[in-house]
Formats: sequence, structure tokens, C-alpha cells
Amino acid sequence: MERSFRCLPEMNKYTEVKKKGFSSRDVASMAGVSQATVSRVMNRPDCVKEETRIRVMQAMERLHYQPNLIARSLVMNSTRTIGLISGNLTNVFFVETTDSIENYVKGQGYKTIIYFEKEEVKLKDIVDSLISQKVDGILLSSIKLNDPIFEGIKRCGIPYVFFNRRPGEEGNYVVLDNELAGQMATSHLLNLGHERIAYISGKLDISTFHERKIGFEKAMRMAGKRILDGLVHFVNPDEGVIGEITGRLMSLQAPPTAILCATDALALSCMDTLMSHGLDVPGDVSLVGIDDTKLSSHQAIQLTSVGHHGFRMGQLAAGILIDLIESGCRPHQDRQIILPPKLVIRKTSGQIRLKK
Repeated sequence: MERSFRCLPEMNKYTEVKKKGFSSRDVASMAGVSQATVSRVMNRPDCVKEETRIRVMQAMERLHYQPNLIARSLVMNSTRTIGLISGNLTNVFFVETTDSIENYVKGQGYKTIIYFEKEEVKLKDIVDSLISQKVDGILLSSIKLNDPIFEGIKRCGIPYVFFNRRPGEEGNYVVLDNELAGQMATSHLLNLGHERIAYISGKLDISTFHERKIGFEKAMRMAGKRILDGLVHFVNPDEGVIGEITGRLMSLQAPPTAILCATDALALSCMDTLMSHGLDVPGDVSLVGIDDTKLSSHQAIQLTSVGHHGFRMGQLAAGILIDLIESGCRPHQDRQIILPPKLVIRKTSGQIRLKK
């Protein structure tokens, strides 16, 4: 069906080339609309009538108008800055994701203000600081289950996306299917003949640890195997603590034949202790992690792990956040992505070797 549109004003008064180029005011004048309408066409085109939108776009094309990002940010009251609140730097997963997020966000024309999780700094204080710096949106991987800060973020209306961890079933997030990841890692060890499987995890007030524990228990239960209390530990993921627990496990009269760690970072600390005690991995004990970080695939390490292979969790989350920011309105429903896990078998897990 043909549509007719009001003709644009003639180019007569624009034939003289301006040294500094044309502005949004020139576009508005040519299209016969306000500057605010030009801004909406650039930033919220769905909120502008089709006829008006086409007229503005025609004017932009005829004037070869290139919007200035700084000026555009001022019109939108935008800083083109994203706040990233990441988990602790002791976990290599957060080191890798922070780097990829910062590079991706920069490519989209945004800056990143980064905070890393610290025991002595409250999450609420970090969020308040970011809001005071007028960030356009917040990415969070440092949040606990049922954290009250979630309600505060929703109330203030700032665009947000959680990744890796989530406060519950609600909200915008990108996470691994952690329950299935825990189940897959455990089933791998069971299929290799291991029954005395130790499990080392962070505290259960964090969604990743809570869900991976459910997966571990589910796989053991389905295989008809008992979970022995002395082989299961939930701790603050400190390298010294992990070393102590690993040493204690291997000093048992009947030590585990395999250790499953809830993250690769925990598994790497565990491996360091095992090797320092002269134990062979996987000859004396098999070892599996979860996250499948780049470091785990290093030829000197070759850690068997479960992760979101082929996906970039941080970049997916950043992409959703930028879309929420630039759409200018809240979605009708939460944006949620649960990534399928994949088991990557390397050199740290092997068939159980019975002691003679």
C-alpha cells in the first residue's frame, strides 16, 4: 500500500556547506519537527510515528548528518557509562569475564566503571556510588540469594542485568544451568567408577554454589551412592582454606578417589595442594571443576571442567543491558538466559585405580 508524505523543505538555505557540519537543529528545521523529535528518532524510534520517523531520517540522509555521541548523551541525560560489579579477583572466571565485558562495552561506545567484590565493602554502598556517578546501567555478578539490594535496584528504575549469579528466579540475568552442570560433573566421575567423591564449594547463599550442590546431590542419589559428611565442605573460597581442606581430605583413613570443586578456581587451588603433597592427578585422585575458564585448558593444567562452552556470558549480559538502556523503556517481562553446560574432559579425571 502506497503512503504519501509531506515534502521536505527545499535545500536552498542548506546549500552552503558549514565548516562544523550540520546539527540536530538543522535536521529538525528541514524535517519540520522539534529537536526533541529528532532525538527520539535516534534513541527511541518505536515511540515516533512512522511518517515522522521517515521524514526525519530523510533529512538526516540529505544533510549527511552524523550524530555527536557526546551531544546525544547530554540530550538523553546519559553518561554512556556502565557500572560493573564483579566477583572477587581470586576467581579467574571474574578476571576473564571482566576483561571481555570491558572490551565489548568499549566497542559499543560505552565506558565501564569497575568494582570488585570485597568483604569489607557493602554491595549497597557500591550500587549507591554507581548511581551517584549517573551510570546508564549496572551489570552485577556479585550478589547473594534473596539479597535485599535487588528490590532497591528495581525501585530506582536503573537498567540492570545479573550474570553468573542471580538473587532468585526474578530479574534480568544470564547464568549457566548450574544444577545441570553439577549433575554432569558428578555423573562423569561416577561413570569412571568413583564412589568416594569429595565435594568442595563456596557458601550456599550464592546461587551458583546452591544450584551446583543440588546437581551434585541429584547425581549421587540417582546413582544410589551415599554422600559422606566428611567429604563435603562449604567454605569461603580462600586459597589457604582450600589447601587445608584438601590436605585433610587426603589424610583420611579412606581418602576420596575423586574431588569435585564447584568452580575452576577452587579446583586449581586444590590441584596445587595435591601436587605439593606429591600426589598424582588423576593417578591418586581425579579432579573436576566447573566454569571451564581459559586457564583450565592450559597445556600445563588440562583441568576437566563443565562450562558454557562456546558462549560468552559476560558479553551476552552486557548486550542485554545496552539494549535495555537504548530502548529507553522497561521490558514487559524479565530478560533471562540460562546457558546449556558442556562437559570438557581433559587430563585431571580418569578411571578409578583400585589399591592393591
